[in-house]
Amino acid sequence: MLECDLHQTGKESPKALLMKPFGAWVAWGILAGFGDGIAFAQTPERTIGAYQKLADSSIGDQVRGKVVFENRQKAGCIVCHSVDGSRTGVGPDLASIGFKYDRKRLVESVLEPSKMIADGYGTTLVATDSGQIFSGVLQRVTDRFVELKTTESRIVRVPHGDIAEQRQGTISLMPEGIHTTIPPEEFVDLIAYLESLRASVGLPVHSAGFLDDVPLARKPVAFKPFFPSEIWFDHPVAMVPLPNNPDQFVVAEQGGKCWRISKPSGSKELLLDISSQVRVGGATGLLGFVLHPRFPKDPRVFLKYQINDKGRITTIVEERQWSTNSQTVCELVSPREIFRIIGSTQDHNGGSIAFGPDSMLYVGMGDSGPQRDPEGHGQDLKTLLGKILRVDINGKDKDLPYRIPEDNPFLEHSTARKEIWALGFREPWRISFDSKTKDLWVGDVGQDRFEEIAIVRKGENHGWNVYEGFAEFSNQFRSKDTKFVPPIVSYPRSLGVSVTGGHVYRGKRSPQFEGWYLFGDFESRRTWGLRENNRKLVQCVELGQAPGRIVSFAENSDGELLILGFDDGIIRWLDLTKADPTPTKRTVIAATGERNPVLWRYTQKSPDSDWMKSDFNDKDWQVGPAGFGSIGTPGGIIRTDWRSSDIWLRREFTANLSNNPNGKPSKPILRLHHDEDVEIYINGVLAARANRWTSGYVDLPISDAAIQAIRNGTNCLAVHCHQKTGGQYIDVGILDSR
Repeated sequence: MLECDLHQTGKESPKALLMKPFGAWVAWGILAGFGDGIAFAQTPERTIGAYQKLADSSIGDQVRGKVVFENRQKAGCIVCHSVDGSRTGVGPDLASIGFKYDRKRLVESVLEPSKMIADGYGTTLVATDSGQIFSGVLQRVTDRFVELKTTESRIVRVPHGDIAEQRQGTISLMPEGIHTTIPPEEFVDLIAYLESLRASVGLPVHSAGFLDDVPLARKPVAFKPFFPSEIWFDHPVAMVPLPNNPDQFVVAEQGGKCWRISKPSGSKELLLDISSQVRVGGATGLLGFVLHPRFPKDPRVFLKYQINDKGRITTIVEERQWSTNSQTVCELVSPREIFRIIGSTQDHNGGSIAFGPDSMLYVGMGDSGPQRDPEGHGQDLKTLLGKILRVDINGKDKDLPYRIPEDNPFLEHSTARKEIWALGFREPWRISFDSKTKDLWVGDVGQDRFEEIAIVRKGENHGWNVYEGFAEFSNQFRSKDTKFVPPIVSYPRSLGVSVTGGHVYRGKRSPQFEGWYLFGDFESRRTWGLRENNRKLVQCVELGQAPGRIVSFAENSDGELLILGFDDGIIRWLDLTKADPTPTKRTVIAATGERNPVLWRYTQKSPDSDWMKSDFNDKDWQVGPAGFGSIGTPGGIIRTDWRSSDIWLRREFTANLSNNPNGKPSKPILRLHHDEDVEIYINGVLAARANRWTSGYVDLPISDAAIQAIRNGTNCLAVHCHQKTGGQYIDVGILDSR
């Protein structure tokens, strides 16, 4: 940890420096201890662009990459990152980073670390009255001190009374310029090693609700734009229908704006703009919006957002009035604070608010960080952090802007906050009530290993940070005789890294999904459906992969479900009408890119005529992950941009057929999504041709000759796709039905 006494240098005071643009910190050389003055000339071969291009065309060697990762004189990643789940460094543990990030994002995060800082690992800067400057990752915030971890994993505590100024940084502790410190071939090897880190660390004792693999539905859901094509939003986070007009909706954006949308006309009217107040970044911003249950008779709406209040991230739950002036223009006026909850960091503020069937307001609050909840907020009844809160906003108690319901569970507890309905949560990202059973469903984002979905009831303790999913996490805040309620399902990093809670389907169009709970994952974009009985998992299937990251689900006035695309700003209807939730029983022989990135060699220049044969030399082709295509192609999972008329792909896959009858797959089929004409070869033998396009992944029979060509061990899959007009996309794999 670098400590600077600026008074001795005759420079500016600590508080004055903290008020400078963040780039000034780099100039002063006080960030993360990396200001050693080393500079390398950026030759044409050692630019960010050159290294990015190199990563597109080279696979690398993960064994050599591990040496680069651990060498402190080269990449030096081992200084800040662990890879075994121990979380000992100042940076995030990377044991499962290959699941979380595809190749493109890995390359970007290494070359430009400040462009995408992991939640909970941003830099905190502290200046003291005595002239010292501290920088590191925030570990703890107590009533007495702030605790930082430095890049050397040293702990520094600064008493609150000594702090002149504190602020959040926007530059990563990870040093810039790795392309100037290691040669190109070592960079490619490093990326290969990071891609290989796909451990499922600390798997729990077997439970019926632990999902290490989820079967695909026989027929997937379709994702269809809900509004006219010209209607999109800037990072939408919440959507509700207006009960007095089912064709009109309110959409809230993370940046602080709320819009009224008319579906038939496509009109978009600004209702509210609090962007000047809202603190946006990571898991902060305008996160929740809900109407009063008696709206429009009771014209109140409720917001949940974060602000930066004197250096502390504070969650505001606010009431406003829906007002229509003489020109029929609507606006949200007369703000009244319901909650003001001070957090420890900018992380884990909980995602949503909802009214229950009892007309009470429920608020999901995260533990607020830092990582791993070191102060035990999830288990501490004296704080509102890490809880589900329940209040009556139709009345007031003493000086409170709400009434504490008489049946709240901790009224008789001498030190507990009376607003608490349930405890033991890390980041309840979306809560919802089943309109039929009245159950409260919660999607709780995990720490490093597991995500979870739970049904939550009065007074229950759902375990964090004693448990993460079904697995024990820490005994530091475990109390004797405490009963912990397990989730319905929990899944590891191999399936997703940030759960987004959904809704129980009660619509009329798709009776086959009656009573199913549909939810998803923000990063992997998978959507799942589950059935439960008495909070025990009965069945779970994967229904498809959304076009963009799923930040929230919404329910239409007739019970149909929608998803909010965080990146592209498009609201999509989950068309379940033709979906079949019957689970498929299939074995993957050669994976598609539906679930995880799969590397191919590819070229967009016409190759020699023997390009499909196993022994063809493709070393000069580029390397990229599937799928290949252009943004906006329906159903496409775009990881490698393809915009030319033709593309040729090759990859090796390993078939384990030693125990199969006749040494062949039982019932192999092609799994593919193509737009447009495609021809597919296995070991040089034509497996299938298909013309036109598909709007999603489909099954295609394999020719008998190609089935016979599949051999135990290494095989070659080769594909040519020709695009004619409109969108374009290609991804191919092989499944075996047993």
